[in-house]
Amino acid sequence: MCSPQAYAVFQLAQAAISYSADTKSAKAVNQRAENTATTLRNNAIYSDNAQIRRKELEIQKLAKQKFDVNIRAKQVLGTAKTKIGEKGISGNVEDTLIGDIERQRGMAFNTIDTNYENYVRAIDTNREEINRNYVSQVLSLPTATRPSLLPYAIKAGVNISSMYLSTKAPDTTKINTRLDGASNYTQYNLEPTAWSGSK
Repeated sequence: MCSPQAYAVFQLAQAAISYSADTKSAKAVNQRAENTATTLRNNAIYSDNAQIRRKELEIQKLAKQKFDVNIRAKQVLGTAKTKIGEKGISGNVEDTLIGDIERQRGMAFNTIDTNYENYVRAIDTNREEINRNYVSQVLSLPTATRPSLLPYAIKAGVNISSMYLSTKAPDTTKINTRLDGASNYTQYNLEPTAWSGSK
């Protein structure tokens, strides 16, 4: 069995080593969380930029569709006006035919605009969902707080105190047992037959 002093040194060293190891562990957990969070943030930015590019491509696609519809409508309108003129049609019939072509062009534009709005709304919803997922992942990363030295010191102190108390010789002068009238063991041992219980 080791001496109480050696045990005290051992307990203090063990507390210091445990505290140091737990501090390093907490620092490592936080560093991993920070690295993962940085990666997630970069992925979120990349993903968001990809969604923005998709939206920009859809705008270009929309502009081309409208341009094509407009060209086609002008071609049909020009052909219709030529045919109407060749046939000698005028008045309400001419206005109705021209109006139908303009209405069809307007309906095509409305369809393109509605499809675009739905597509953009879906992209925006998708962007929000992706960003929420990344934020949720970052917030769910494990983190650790730096440990306090106090619990380690208290544990070492309790262990050292327990060791000292368990190895300290008992005080035999204050043992509360029946000594036949003697006030302590020393007095009883000097004259064991002088007391009431020994006669």
